[in-house]
Amino acid sequence: MKQIKLVLLVVLSLGFGFNAFSGSIATVNGKVITDADLQSLVSTLPFQQRELVKKDQNLRKKMISDLIDQELMLQEAAAEKIESTKEYQDALNIMRKQALVNAIVSKKLASKVTPQAVKEYYNSRKSSYSTDQIHAQHILLSTEKEAEEVLNQVMQPGVDFQRVAEARSKDPTAKNTRGDVGFFSRNMFDQAFTDAAFKTRVGEITGPVKTAFGFHIIKVVDRKVGKIQELAEVEQEVRTDFQRDLLRNFVMGLRRKAKIKE
Repeated sequence: MKQIKLVLLVVLSLGFGFNAFSGSIATVNGKVITDADLQSLVSTLPFQQRELVKKDQNLRKKMISDLIDQELMLQEAAAEKIESTKEYQDALNIMRKQALVNAIVSKKLASKVTPQAVKEYYNSRKSSYSTDQIHAQHILLSTEKEAEEVLNQVMQPGVDFQRVAEARSKDPTAKNTRGDVGFFSRNMFDQAFTDAAFKTRVGEITGPVKTAFGFHIIKVVDRKVGKIQELAEVEQEVRTDFQRDLLRNFVMGLRRKAKIKE
């Protein structure tokens, strides 16, 4: 009898009631919401927020309330037979495809992103992580043919690059900026744009450079020389670049093996 009382006292002193011990934290119209449901939601948060949930009871209560609201909406969706609608099935198919893409990328590439691989990637392109800045002007065109024409035009002696930018550029700001984008670092714009600009000498013109916006003709006006940042300063940026390049190379490999018609 004393042993049973001792066990009971220990359980009560730890703050466990029946619901916590069984894993139930709430019920909604008879549907049980468990601590596992809460932990699953918490696991989607960034690390610092996960730690806050452990310490802040008000935040924990807020997340439980969110789970209750979610369950109410799920029950309403079931009552309205939302799962049988075309809109739901289409959305589910999109999410399924994205989940499959994420899964294959994780399976094929995640193990390659090691600290040593990230370090080697950084060492192979240290200059990309300098604090250098470029001052450039650009002309944006819709097609490569237009870009080639404009490139030939601005390469002629005496042609005012900015006057051509004002007249021909598809950039909506060109009327005000005359194509001048000011100083920028390597990570401010589209990678193809910045790569081309940083490879170009002051006073020279390059292009056409293709980005998601169209085709650019770029003139480098000035350059500010900075310093190469240490890996510790830019590790997250290096990791992101490395992952992006791994993914691009992986997809290019799949394209080379595939029969594609456009």
